[in-house]
Amino acid sequence: MKKERLTKALIICSVLVGGIVFLTSCGKETTQTTTTKTSGTISTTAATTTESTASIPAISGTLATNVVGVTPTWTETAITPAKTMYVKVASDFLKIRKGPGKDFDQVGSLTSGMTVSVAAKTNTNWYKLADGYYVSGDYLSETP
Repeated sequence: MKKERLTKALIICSVLVGGIVFLTSCGKETTQTTTTKTSGTISTTAATTTESTASIPAISGTLATNVVGVTPTWTETAITPAKTMYVKVASDFLKIRKGPGKDFDQVGSLTSGMTVSVAAKTNTNWYKLADGYYVSGDYLSETP
């Protein structure tokens, strides 16, 4: 009789402790601040969430200033002051290249919604970023 009563008491205590642990872990708020730097544009966002979220990898660091090693076959029109444009791609990413064309090496990538600071536009519809790299103008917009 005493064993049954002791067993019931232990089960009840275990259930209560488990329930308390569960309830205290629910609704815990966390604040996460994300800073993203892309081609000279820095944006900082803070978000408060009530559940854990997976973070999306972002470009970190900066690219070294680009030096095109060939004689340009294009002309550039400077954009002064540099203006902010928005990446609009339906696929996974927009390639950042060493020169204004698909024949140039890729050095990075951007995702839809990111902002870039453009310093010039070529006659071949490519934009030169503030750090000297290029992205296709087909995937940039002046509006978000």
